[in-house]
Amino acid sequence: MGIVPIVVTSMTPAEARARREEIVRRVGGDESAFRDRAEVYLLSAEELALYDELENLDFLLGE
Repeated sequence: MGIVPIVVTSMTPAEARARREEIVRRVGGDESAFRDRAEVYLLSAEELALYDELENLDFLLGE
């Protein structure tokens, strides 16, 4: 098993909110439906990565 590099990204709260909005647009614009699909394990691998990023952004933004 190889070493996985860790990438640290700095962003302002405004940039984090903009990224969050971009993620919601990419998954169809309906965050509630997206989260509902996540709860029942119906996300593709790409959607799961976006869901994880969305969760991380919410944590960092205190939401």
